[in-house]
Amino acid sequence: MNKKGVIFDFNGTLLWDTQLHNMAWDIFLNKYGITLPDEEKHQRIHGRLNSEIMMYLFDNKLTNQEIKRYALEKEYEYQRLCLELNNFSMAEGTVELFEMLKEQEIPFAIATASDIENVEFYIKTFNLYTWFKKEHIIYNDGTVRGKPFPDIFLKAFNALNIEGKDAVIFEDSISGIKAAEAAKASKIVIVNSNDNDYAEYEDRYPIIKDFNEVDLDWFK
Repeated sequence: MNKKGVIFDFNGTLLWDTQLHNMAWDIFLNKYGITLPDEEKHQRIHGRLNSEIMMYLFDNKLTNQEIKRYALEKEYEYQRLCLELNNFSMAEGTVELFEMLKEQEIPFAIATASDIENVEFYIKTFNLYTWFKKEHIIYNDGTVRGKPFPDIFLKAFNALNIEGKDAVIFEDSISGIKAAEAAKASKIVIVNSNDNDYAEYEDRYPIIKDFNEVDLDWFK
């Protein structure tokens, strides 16, 4: 019997943009005199909500208005860096996988910690509505806790009308992997888009370098 649904994280999973986010964060952090190593970004930033990140960076001393202003400042810098690239595209094998899932009538959704500003940017840039229904693009709309809490995956399960035992989740961030575990996903596939260390997970979950390595048996 086929799995009843597939959930994709977006940043670092479908879109290999971790270095672009790191560059944008470095520009932002430098402006405010904050230093953050890439490993700390991997642990404390990637996969998390901007509101949580900003409170962490500024020692919980921000108003909601300041959080929004800082978040937009960082994301507009990130979008600028994206648009400067000549080959800004989704990960290798992504479109082919989408087409295969459609052919096999396996529903799939996006579950991303990104805010609406970036989600609208991705929808327009990559024509995401070609493959995803609007209600199957789940993002940070202010109603969910950030990863490693499972909220955003649970919301995606609800959108696809499935349970965790029927879901395959593709993730790259440590917080996202923990969120997928908390959501009790049937299978978790780690996408190593940034040469990170996943040693603690390699005995539990498959680790791929691109979507051409996807095993169709994972959806059975």
